[in-house]
Amino acid sequence: MNKRFVLFCTVMISVVILLSGCWNYREVDRIAIVSGLAVDQSPKGDKFLLTAEIVDVQGSLTEGNVKARRIQAEGDTIFDAVRNMILISAKRLYWSHAKAIIVSQDVAKEGIVSIIDWISRDIEPRTDMGIFVSREKTAWELLEQQSVTTDIRAFEMEYMLMGNNALSKSVRVDIIELVDTMSGKGTSSYLPAIGVTLNDGKRTANLSGIAVLRKDKLIGFLNEQDTKFFLFVKNKIQGGLLIVSPDEGHPKDKITLEIFKSKTKVQPVYSNGKLLMKIDINTEVAVAQEDIPINYMIEKNKNRLKKETEKYLNKNIENIIKKVQEDFDTDIFGFGSIVMKEMPSLWKNIEDEWNEIFKTLEVDINTEIDIRGSGLLSKPIQVGD
Repeated sequence: MNKRFVLFCTVMISVVILLSGCWNYREVDRIAIVSGLAVDQSPKGDKFLLTAEIVDVQGSLTEGNVKARRIQAEGDTIFDAVRNMILISAKRLYWSHAKAIIVSQDVAKEGIVSIIDWISRDIEPRTDMGIFVSREKTAWELLEQQSVTTDIRAFEMEYMLMGNNALSKSVRVDIIELVDTMSGKGTSSYLPAIGVTLNDGKRTANLSGIAVLRKDKLIGFLNEQDTKFFLFVKNKIQGGLLIVSPDEGHPKDKITLEIFKSKTKVQPVYSNGKLLMKIDINTEVAVAQEDIPINYMIEKNKNRLKKETEKYLNKNIENIIKKVQEDFDTDIFGFGSIVMKEMPSLWKNIEDEWNEIFKTLEVDINTEIDIRGSGLLSKPIQVGD
């Protein structure tokens, strides 16, 4: 091979490596790294009031000197308020590390589409960030609460959603999923709700069920317990507990079952001019705690516990469906989208009347519980005389 050619290639490769860089590279000391954002109405209600949580690195990262700072600004639009923050921070806000957006109830009732539009258009905010609706009067106060695991509140909210897999009392919804739901047919949107609780005598943020939307507007909330049974219908159970009383005569005697697996299949059935949604749920659990001196791993008692748990699950899922139908009148279960997919010709005929049909839509719920074990104990602990 020609030596000059080899030398030329070597020089060119070196130049490419040494001179390459990010097209939008910025000096760290010239930007303010945003971890989260709260969206409220201004005191007069005529503008947006944004509160950005800024990551303030003091000294070396290895020393753990990371604190949170907050910047507030008003604007006629979301983007206008974001740009107005430069007047306060003297630095351009950098959004690629933002993990959470909290929306106040006042803003959510007016509609969140303007927030989603800004996120989707701007190149920096990531569409996988979490979006919450505040249970409190404002959204900014969620960024002011005591932090438990980290001083960066928005990061902690992200950790809450990750830890929720073991609870199934809320649900993560990113921007992409929200846009798909809002623009889809036969389904309505929902978002995780976040509120304030007391921890060691101090106020701190905590997940608080879900916010129910009609199109892009807030219409109400489901609490943590109702959210769990809603997630059964949505086939989004990843863990959690079922606490049942096997003996109706002794409601205080309870058994705690830990959920390991759960699969839900929803199938529309149309017969004699009537539509029904058939819901089949298969759930695998194990006994996590017994408050009763009865061995429920014996086949007879195990079958009894299985039947009571299936009855308990059936009843609560039926109740949450009725509650959503009567109180919210919006299909967050996505039953309509299932009909559209499975029975497109029927959907064409009922699409315009779906909101009315959903109010009285009947469901047939069938649950199957598989009790696979009892942890490290094969028998309940017996207390002597």
